[in-house]
Amino acid sequence: MRCLIFLLIFPAIALAAEPQWEKIENCSLVEDGYRDGDSFLVRIAPKTFRVFRLYFVDTPEDSADQRYPERIADQSKYFGVSTTRALQLGDEAATFSSKTLAKAFTVWTCWQKAPGASSRQRYYARISTPQGDLGELLVANGLARIYGKRITLPGGTSSRDYLDKLRAIESKAKAEGEGGWSAR
Repeated sequence: MRCLIFLLIFPAIALAAEPQWEKIENCSLVEDGYRDGDSFLVRIAPKTFRVFRLYFVDTPEDSADQRYPERIADQSKYFGVSTTRALQLGDEAATFSSKTLAKAFTVWTCWQKAPGASSRQRYYARISTPQGDLGELLVANGLARIYGKRITLPGGTSSRDYLDKLRAIESKAKAEGEGGWSAR
């Protein structure tokens, strides 16, 4: 009897645990002076809110934000570069994201709150652009490490399968000497 009750309850638990993705189209970047490759202010008419910390990836801190020396050290270690070079990569990632988000894009979010030092509320998200997924593009250009919050993707792709995809993208970036993987 206990097994039957468990089987009757377990599917409900599994269904409740699935993330509820929202797709928000025609978003635009708001240039507010904050420069980061994976953090940006997004306008969704008529609201404005911050989308922070892309799922699965982390860009190095930019040279204007050196509040987190331990994070910068971890990022430089990941790429095998100096902290000065890691900060340069952060600047490159911020510029890359700004250019990539210059045209309308789509935000995919489950409205999970993302921690951080800012007083503005931030949410984890994935960003789809005409060129492709922003996180994948950053990894492909050697401007982001595979790191951060994981989640089952829209359509049911598991975190594990998506991480395998990102690792393949990163391996190609390393082989081609992109961004942080270039000759030091």
